[in-house]
Amino acid sequence: MREIEALLNILGSVIVDNSAVYVSVPITSGRRLADWLNNVEFDLSHPQSHAEFKREVLEPNCEHAQNIISSLRKQFTDVVIDPTALKDIEGWIQDDYRYLWGRVIEQYANTVVFIDGWQYSNGCSYEFLVAHRCVDGKRRRVLNEQLEPLTIEMGISLIESAIAELGPTDIPTEFLELVVKQFAQTTTSVEVCAEH
Repeated sequence: MREIEALLNILGSVIVDNSAVYVSVPITSGRRLADWLNNVEFDLSHPQSHAEFKREVLEPNCEHAQNIISSLRKQFTDVVIDPTALKDIEGWIQDDYRYLWGRVIEQYANTVVFIDGWQYSNGCSYEFLVAHRCVDGKRRRVLNEQLEPLTIEMGISLIESAIAELGPTDIPTEFLELVVKQFAQTTTSVEVCAEH
């Protein structure tokens, strides 16, 4: 997709490959969506539901992310990439954003920080998978919101817990299950660095 290549080229004009901190943020989902859906009837096509979704999920997720990202920018000398800063692109679906941010992590990140509740998000779970892939035989630093290491085993455990918790809800878990299966497969489909 030309738009994605253009966005990557723009980033490449200011960021050296594998030198940035990427922040994985549940924007439209995460723990807040799971909690909210347990308490309401959900129909995003209805203007009132959409307004409530923005107020209860989207805006608090972005506000929390902004607080964390602001703090990270004080702690890191590297560029900190904020996916919440990219506004909606007309005609894009979730797969487009997931693909873009996966490419950004592959090309530009040396560190990926996962904001609390990431394991409930398809996009963040995919980013966790991408973050643990090898880059020229080297690992990216993968950290949680408290800047502690987030290993593959810890991440898979969090995703599996999210799947179990979401099971009784109407939130689909197939994509989260696919991410867990990808980690279980051989390195022929996912090249994951060995734990040290």
